[in-house]
Amino acid sequence: MPATSGAAPARRRLALVAALAIGAAACSAGPPGSAETVADRSAPTGSPAGGTGTGSPAPGLAAVAADPQAGIDGVLRQYRRDVPARRLQVRLTAGNAGLVVEAVEVLAPGVPTSPAAVRDAELRPGAPLELPVVAGPGDCDVTPAAPRAVVRLRDAAGTRREVTVPLADDGLVRRLHESDCAEQELRRQAAVEVAGVRPVTTAEGPALDVVVRLRRTGGDDDVRVVGIGSNTVYAITALGPLPTLGSAAAVDLDLRLVPARCDVHALGESYRTGLIGLVLAVGAGDPRPFVLTPDDAVRQRLEAFAVETCRAAAD
Repeated sequence: MPATSGAAPARRRLALVAALAIGAAACSAGPPGSAETVADRSAPTGSPAGGTGTGSPAPGLAAVAADPQAGIDGVLRQYRRDVPARRLQVRLTAGNAGLVVEAVEVLAPGVPTSPAAVRDAELRPGAPLELPVVAGPGDCDVTPAAPRAVVRLRDAAGTRREVTVPLADDGLVRRLHESDCAEQELRRQAAVEVAGVRPVTTAEGPALDVVVRLRRTGGDDDVRVVGIGSNTVYAITALGPLPTLGSAAAVDLDLRLVPARCDVHALGESYRTGLIGLVLAVGAGDPRPFVLTPDDAVRQRLEAFAVETCRAAAD
């Protein structure tokens, strides 16, 4: 019957499709006992399935055991605000995670420094860590040389290691040494100090007249004042010829300080407001900058006068 004759070809087609499906499954299957999966193939050779596969070193000291610097770069620098306190910054940058700094000692021939104050500071890869040290007086019997830092490290496993890291300093140690030794020679022959401060009224407004005294302390070389510098707030000018300390016991340099800047940036650098810049020469030596740092009472007076004058001008 028609219904019976149509059903037979349909059953044969279904059987053929089923056979093809079974054959395809058999061809795609791996060898007997194979358990390969898509996740397995995505894992790199030798890495467990689910690993990162990034190639990043494991954190800690073991990963940088072959590097004499433990993957750390260093810089020695000084911010302008730190000049009066002779504070320097040791900047360390690690290339690997899991390192903790326990101690840092800077070795800068000619410029001795105190050890850094460190309290288990963590180094993060690529993120600079700055640690302060304080420079002592320059050792003028020693030739300055490139600085380096001795760094004591620890990792999470409790492993410890000490490494020496060269510090790039762009000539900072040499400049500090030269400045210190020139100042030591100056102070061997003369004391430079503020001997008086007096408020005055000028055509430019309120000002301070300051007497700087050069007083003989030893030696017999001439000490010449050859220039005056201003600071961040005051315009500073000499009120007469620039003196030379020769055979006299003392000479005075009369200065006038006029507040010239009242912007927030200038007044915010109050640590510089009380500093007086001079250029001095000792004997046949070249003129060198000299920053006169008055005692605390004078500095506070200079800072307060600048702030009060600026506020009065703004009212």
